[in-house]
Amino acid sequence: MGIEANSGRWRNRTGQVLEFLNLWDRKHLQPGIDLPSLLRETARKYPQMGSRDRKEWSDGVYQALRAKRYLQDESWERCLAEGLVDRYGNDHPWVLALKSNLGLADQSLDASQRLGHTGFPGAEWVSPRLNQESFFRAQGRAGKAWIRVDASRWSALLEQVTERSWPEPERVDSQASSSYVTASLPLGLALHTLPAYTDGWFEMQDWSCQALVELFPPQPQGRWLDACAGAGGKTLLLHQAFPVLQWFVTDERESALQELSRRFQKAGWRNYSRAVVDWTEVFTPDLGSFPERFDGVLLDAPCTGSGSWRNQPSNQLGAPVSPESMAEKQAILFGRLWSRLQPGGWMVYATCSVYAAENEGLIQKMLQDHPGAVLEEDRYLDGSARGADVLYAARLRKT
Repeated sequence: MGIEANSGRWRNRTGQVLEFLNLWDRKHLQPGIDLPSLLRETARKYPQMGSRDRKEWSDGVYQALRAKRYLQDESWERCLAEGLVDRYGNDHPWVLALKSNLGLADQSLDASQRLGHTGFPGAEWVSPRLNQESFFRAQGRAGKAWIRVDASRWSALLEQVTERSWPEPERVDSQASSSYVTASLPLGLALHTLPAYTDGWFEMQDWSCQALVELFPPQPQGRWLDACAGAGGKTLLLHQAFPVLQWFVTDERESALQELSRRFQKAGWRNYSRAVVDWTEVFTPDLGSFPERFDGVLLDAPCTGSGSWRNQPSNQLGAPVSPESMAEKQAILFGRLWSRLQPGGWMVYATCSVYAAENEGLIQKMLQDHPGAVLEEDRYLDGSARGADVLYAARLRKT
């Protein structure tokens, strides 16, 4: 590669990564601390870093954290070496420098031997309906950056990507709608700096979220409620896929709805209604101009997020939130929102969890608690082999 294994560049990079990981050990349990924000804060200490340097540094941090799950008793330096081998191979100069420091210069490291369930939080809770071998192996490897592109802008986007000398996006055509294109690129590209992003030609959204469209009824009509809309990524997707639907959106956080409004305006969408609502509260919320009943409800329920930890490896370290405790809140939300559904209407329930208690277990309980509920379809939208997350979705009809 034209760079000596023992060059100062790689020694410096190793030192910067290890300094951050030791800081992470001290700070990650403090309230309000998360990996991306701590990375941004620490990056200010290295003003000399260019974009390539920052990418190498953050890649090293993420790969070391991924390896730590399997190598819990090993040093951060060994975890960094193992993680980088899985990403770049044994002959990368950074890997060679680390192996030399660790006295492993003559050894070939093979991280794939450990890519099983070892260390995944709550592995015993993961649904048996998943291909668990594929899922657990994927958790130790970086995924991809997924985008949803306005189909009419695809060719123009490719031109902008080519101008940056980036790899061409890998296109996956949607089976549900011809209005957009699903595609992936390698992680670490500054996609938000493209004029196409500023102009609203594409959104960053994981493959599994985009595949949610497949669980919607054929040709849905009428008034739909997105009850836990967050920043509105899925609502935007569904508006693009089903433009005839009239959308009402709620979330318990005003800040989330402000971000939703910003994104909707950027996308040129203004014909929707919104309200701040916590559906777990016992009182009847004041929905203003909202209808009493809806033709459809999307419940993208708060969950453990265990299906989305692939690119958030820090969440794989430590004890997870109990899926049973999350299922209690999910059941309350389901019941309150089921009462807002018209007879003949649909509820689409979704989580980004792989724990059965939050998914098929919760749905079976809801079928028992609500005799008029009929399960039409449910499945895991498993992006493990694609470099994507896992999402569970179920479509139920109210008779």
